[in-house]
Amino acid sequence: MKEDKDNYTKFSSLMTRLIRKLNLLNRDQKVCYGLTLPQCGAIETLHRKGMLPMNDLSRRMGVAISTMTRIVDILVRENIVTRRENPGDRRKVCIDLTENGQTLAKKLQKCSLDYSRTIFDRIPEEEREKVCEALELLNNAVESIGLKCCA
Repeated sequence: MKEDKDNYTKFSSLMTRLIRKLNLLNRDQKVCYGLTLPQCGAIETLHRKGMLPMNDLSRRMGVAISTMTRIVDILVRENIVTRRENPGDRRKVCIDLTENGQTLAKKLQKCSLDYSRTIFDRIPEEEREKVCEALELLNNAVESIGLKCCA
């Protein structure tokens, strides 16, 4: 019982350290483009998924529609995204990347790949597959619960 508690505490501590470091590094990496992390997230989501209705984009980003609207407003002003009529429902608005947005998304994607490569290369070669398997298990566990920490 005490061993489980110690393992939970160690796991929690390691996760907290990892998340903090990744967030700091991720933020520092993207700031060079003059973007906030939520703006980067929106650009990367649109790049992966293509044009999305505003409510889908906000859901995928995990933010309220009002917050997503403020993020999109700035990206529209910067000619990174555009609002389009939803072909399936003319009452709804879709968000899509502009040509400038596509170019920026590719730069962000390269930045993320370079960043991941730098980290991955610091893992001993014989351990890399185990690390990937452990990350897969961790991702599956996180996705399976879908709870907030205080729920």
